[in-house]
Amino acid sequence: MSRSPIYREAQVKLRDFIKARGLGPGDRLPAEAVLAAELGVSRLSLREATRSLQTLGVIEAQHGNGLFVSTFSFRPLIEQLPYGLAAPGMALEEILTAREAMEVGLMPAVARRAGSDELAECARLAHRMTELEAAGEQITAVDRAFHLLLYKGLGNPLVDNLIELFWEIFVRLGDAIPAPVEGGRGAVHLRIVEALQSGEALDAVQRMQEHFDDVRVRAAMLRET
Repeated sequence: MSRSPIYREAQVKLRDFIKARGLGPGDRLPAEAVLAAELGVSRLSLREATRSLQTLGVIEAQHGNGLFVSTFSFRPLIEQLPYGLAAPGMALEEILTAREAMEVGLMPAVARRAGSDELAECARLAHRMTELEAAGEQITAVDRAFHLLLYKGLGNPLVDNLIELFWEIFVRLGDAIPAPVEGGRGAVHLRIVEALQSGEALDAVQRMQEHFDDVRVRAAMLRET
């Protein structure tokens, strides 16, 4: 049976070291020589392990200041998505279903924060979408900001990361989804915010569901082309 490359063993040892020492985001790792001796690996293997863990977002290097434990993020996963995953229509339905389940399901929790500053800003972003649509311009960046901000007030980093992950993957898979000829996506997003600001959780669920129903119809048009 073949053994794992030495650097992978060093990778596992480094992860175990971080866990055993109770290190968290922002904590500094020992100097390379000290860490290699502590783990019982060569400095070369340690360098390869730290490079791979930087790619995965487990640790980060600060120039001239050493290695630190990173704050958890799905960003490295997003950046490492295989190019083939971006093929139009590929896995689009699966990602849409995952996004729909999460965002619709979170509506009652967001509605409990009816007067939040985040919702007020989301309303502004929805109006900005309408302005961009009227000018025939892309709304992708504003749409991203809207969906990320909508759940920010929940104070749940895991939710924030998953929302970003699903949104980014969905856009890469479905960037060719046709936009409604008549526009109106800004108005759809505004209706979601208004329902949330009224504290009507069931209405908010319905409005968000309508949003995803519309996206699903347009995604089906993409598969037919």
